[in-house]
Amino acid sequence: MSNGSKIQSFYQNDYAENIRLERRSLEFIRSKEIISRYLTEKPMEIADIGGAAGVYSYWLTSLGHKAHLLDFTPLHIEQAKEYGEKNNVELASYHCGDACNLPYSDNSFDMVLLMGPLYHLQERNDRLRCISEAKRVLKPGGVLMCALISRYAAILDGFKEPLLSSGDENKFEIINKVLETGVFSPGDMALFTSAYFHKPSDIQKELKESGFEQVELIAIEGFARAVNTEEILKNENHRELLLEYIRKTESRPEIMGMSDHFFAITRK
Repeated sequence: MSNGSKIQSFYQNDYAENIRLERRSLEFIRSKEIISRYLTEKPMEIADIGGAAGVYSYWLTSLGHKAHLLDFTPLHIEQAKEYGEKNNVELASYHCGDACNLPYSDNSFDMVLLMGPLYHLQERNDRLRCISEAKRVLKPGGVLMCALISRYAAILDGFKEPLLSSGDENKFEIINKVLETGVFSPGDMALFTSAYFHKPSDIQKELKESGFEQVELIAIEGFARAVNTEEILKNENHRELLLEYIRKTESRPEIMGMSDHFFAITRK
């Protein structure tokens, strides 16, 4: 991965990924809800690849599943272990490693979560390698769940304050490149780290080229990207109404690009 050192430095030194989902509670609520649809009552072996400090791994462990956490950034693995020690809970395993070269045996997992790697791999061959590795470690019939950043999230962020009033012309050059190629390279701007923003057709082609047949696409935030979700979520009645309408529209192609994130889900 040519941009690996930049990504690792960003998460190691510049960004508190371990508390990101506290600020983006709708993403966390919806991601857990969607993942839950594919869980079984029988304990599952689950690989959480690119799982940062293990927020999904510890949630899955609380449900009785065996979660194996792997992340590229040493700090995230340290934070995951510290959380486990503090709360007297332990994951099935912890690895600091590369999503394109997994340290697991073939046919080991009932589910593989790719909750970050595919949107940090700018080269298509790297993304295909990552998917191939996930497929290798999945059991036959196992579920692969890929979280992607939408190609059009860049426009939505570009027109948010304070970015819009920052006076930095470079940001729209960056956005134009994302729209054209999917490649996000922030340069000197502290926006995000090196990334790839998918169109739904991108991930469908990548998964099918990797040997997966049926691909389901589900918007995570959906239309709610356009509203003040944090205020709505504070009101229980409004919260349930919001979630209801996100569910009703989550698979509509017209909505997919509007969502910050979406899932691509398939089986081996």
